[in-house]
Amino acid sequence: MMKELVQFAQTVVKAVAKISPFAISLSDNHGYIIGSTQLDRIGTMHFPSREVIEKNTSVIFDKTKIEKMENVLEGIAFPLQFDHKTVGVLGVIGPPEQVKPYGLLVKNYVEMLWQQTFRQQIADMEVKTKETFAQYILLNEVVEKHRVEHYCKMLGITYGKMNFCIVIDIGNSLLTSAKKHISIDHLKENLVRCTKEAYGGPDEMICTFLNTEKMVVIRQVNSKEEYRSILQCFHDQSTELINLLQIYSINNPLIAAGSLSSSIEEVNQSYQEAERLIRFTKESDMHLNIFTNYNWNIILEQFPLQIPDSFHEKVTFRIKPFLEYDRFNEMAELFITYCENNMNISKTAKALFLHRNTLIYRLNKIEEMTSLNTSNFQDCMILYTVLKKTKHAPSLSRMP
Repeated sequence: MMKELVQFAQTVVKAVAKISPFAISLSDNHGYIIGSTQLDRIGTMHFPSREVIEKNTSVIFDKTKIEKMENVLEGIAFPLQFDHKTVGVLGVIGPPEQVKPYGLLVKNYVEMLWQQTFRQQIADMEVKTKETFAQYILLNEVVEKHRVEHYCKMLGITYGKMNFCIVIDIGNSLLTSAKKHISIDHLKENLVRCTKEAYGGPDEMICTFLNTEKMVVIRQVNSKEEYRSILQCFHDQSTELINLLQIYSINNPLIAAGSLSSSIEEVNQSYQEAERLIRFTKESDMHLNIFTNYNWNIILEQFPLQIPDSFHEKVTFRIKPFLEYDRFNEMAELFITYCENNMNISKTAKALFLHRNTLIYRLNKIEEMTSLNTSNFQDCMILYTVLKKTKHAPSLSRMP
């Protein structure tokens, strides 16, 4: 406690000096002056401070009393209380009759300032602990059980529950937004508060920054049904978060929820899945900000990428003439658009700004090169899935 008092003393002295007409000093519980408006007194022994601590009450030092005292100035000394303990002495220097009306006000101000600073230090320590814990369990595939249990106990988290991870990717918005508004630490605090407000989780939900570009939420659930219920609300809650973040000029964040992990030691898997969803969507043509595997559009986009490589190789071998066609990319996009318009000639022609006959001619050309029937759903499904997987080939090794 004394270490914190020493670090705090000069900050308090500077703050009080702005509002008090009198010089002040702060002594520790051993009587050493650790803060003073008169810098030459810092580090010197102030024996009367011991009397104040022993009596635990204010003591007046007038001219008569201090005549034979060393390093003692006229004024009033007040015991400083913290957490119901006397931890130091505040000296307000000046004629006692003039000091008395201000003395208690200055004492109360110093104690209040100290309490606020101490609470802020505790809050900062908790924020740092959460960041460290999140980095440990999310960025390491293997973690030590006893270490995880220690963190859970320290942060008031129930150990043994199922968990899942939400990732909020804000890019470099934190740095650019901080320049326009407030300090980075204050901005991070506000963004975390917005995230908690949007998702409305329990107190033991961990919400913290993983780095300057990502916030994470580690959420505990009691059952798969509770997880399903949360995912049903996830889009609306994430939309609310996006609106809140815009207040701080955080635009177009990408938000993803991972799968359910059976324990907090395995929540890294949920985090990795959320990251893959964000990465996949960045590389695809989907214009979305919110992703979960509860969303059919996300599942449908990923579906072609789930087919085995062996099956993909068999089909690409069979349609080699089409793959080697000099207008392959154009024709592949045409066919994918045709499938995504439910194999409807009119809708596809309109979407591609083509004449019906031109579209039909090109579909017939695809049939020539592949020997597949573009009017047959099963044939189209085979070619569609293979073309989609071919299109997203760079992502294949990173998909689950």
